[in-house]
Amino acid sequence: MADKTCDAADLIERHLQGSRVALSQLWLRYDRLVFGIAHSVVCCHEAAEDIRQEVFLQVYENLPSLRDRTKFVGWLRTITYNACYATLRRAKPTRPLDSLPECEHPTAPSSHASVEGRELRTLLRKRIDALPEGQRAVIELHYFEGLAVKQIVDFLELPETTIRWRIRKARETLRNAADINGYPN
Repeated sequence: MADKTCDAADLIERHLQGSRVALSQLWLRYDRLVFGIAHSVVCCHEAAEDIRQEVFLQVYENLPSLRDRTKFVGWLRTITYNACYATLRRAKPTRPLDSLPECEHPTAPSSHASVEGRELRTLLRKRIDALPEGQRAVIELHYFEGLAVKQIVDFLELPETTIRWRIRKARETLRNAADINGYPN
């Protein structure tokens, strides 16, 4: 089993030399990041799960053709966004959005939760979905996927100050929306 210092390029090389474990480690290392991007783009847990599987299938099939293995994360991010947008294009645009079922986040409490709790979660989900894409993505990755700021920096390839600003700005927007609607912080 590879240690934490083993980078993606090393795991790719080991996989291409026949190691099944290396591919599993690559998948485990980037699984949450792929799901986080997918969920932030399509805003539905089930669709994000499907996209995650599709992305890793594409990675498995196309990994031998990746020339610069040090650019794996950017390559993976591109595949993920392309899969997300392909999913959105395949969606039937003739169905009104109001008729679609609400998608709840997997960390949401069970169906035995109070009606008020479900309403608050639904309102929060709508407010998060209304954030600009950059803010929504970092909120999803940080709070729902549990990624540290440093991990988000590495994945999105943005400066740490940008990530921290987006998190702060999104939290401020959400807090203001709660205040306006009379909900406690």
